[in-house]
Amino acid sequence: MLLAVQFGAGKIGRGFLAQLYARSGFETVFVESRLEVVESLNRHRSCWIEWTDGGRETIAPVSAIHTADVDAVADAFAHAGFASTAVGLNALPSLNPLIIAGLRRRASGNPKPINLLLGENALNADAVLRDALLHTLNPDERPVLKLLGLVRCIIGRQAVAELPGDPPGVRVDRYSKLPVDADALIGEPPPLIGLQPVRPFELYMQRKLYLHNGLHALIAYLGAQRGYRTIQHALQDPEIHALFVQGANALARAFLKLHPFDPAEHYETVQDILQRIQDPHLDDPIARVAREPLRKLRPDDRLVGAYKLLVAQGEDPTPFRRAILAALAYNDPADSESQQLQQMIRERGADGVLRDWCGLERI
Repeated sequence: MLLAVQFGAGKIGRGFLAQLYARSGFETVFVESRLEVVESLNRHRSCWIEWTDGGRETIAPVSAIHTADVDAVADAFAHAGFASTAVGLNALPSLNPLIIAGLRRRASGNPKPINLLLGENALNADAVLRDALLHTLNPDERPVLKLLGLVRCIIGRQAVAELPGDPPGVRVDRYSKLPVDADALIGEPPPLIGLQPVRPFELYMQRKLYLHNGLHALIAYLGAQRGYRTIQHALQDPEIHALFVQGANALARAFLKLHPFDPAEHYETVQDILQRIQDPHLDDPIARVAREPLRKLRPDDRLVGAYKLLVAQGEDPTPFRRAILAALAYNDPADSESQQLQQMIRERGADGVLRDWCGLERI
């Protein structure tokens, strides 16, 4: 059977990518650091998802390799039709030894190029991994990177919770499209149901980041200020809902002013995003969406980036101004980034954080 190597058996790996691979005729070989998850996946040779409307789907066949077994990972990588990641941007460089071992094995026995789909929802995911690989490889080994396509992806499926079980399940919505960077693919795209090569990738990624992630974060931080526990509860607040709608409409107009999207496709995409964010079956915890506020307050990330786009295109940035101020006030004792942010505010003041961290002189 055709093989796909998936680095990371978390919510996106099990709850989205492996499901697409199974539907497309591939066996997923997970590479995972949690031994209990590896053992469970190998014991059952399957995993499962629960749709937000209550239905379930079994994903099979799957298997798993522990990250400590470098030789087994290298062998799977050498025989795979393609590979993918979903480990988080900060953890991406930790895959270096595994990917390099796989490339070496592949170069010696199966010197066919392989695409590595980077399911990290980050514009710089390819640069982060490429820099790490170049730093690790000896200069005379670097030509092996010609075998590797570092392909950024847009992960749109909402995977909101792990569910108890052996193996654990994942609660997800039914979004099944996987846009990827068309210009980064080596050779033919992997034959996957839902795969959509797009160019220029940056425009599609920015639209997803600002409209989907940005509006999601707007609801979360405004909702946290008012004591709501889920996105769905926060959206029942008339003022938060009004700001959500206002922000969505302003962003939709701003993108069409700046980018050459097809208007019909653009508004269809916007409406799909809004409907899925408001899905009453999701029961999406605000703590999940609001976590890591420092990352989400970077100059080009979902909140500040959306705010700057609206200002530049002459649209009212009020919804995202309110969201940025709410994010600065976000204080979750269980979130280390939230605590780091509050320490920065105590040391520099909110205006100093806006200037030094967000890149905003005024708001």
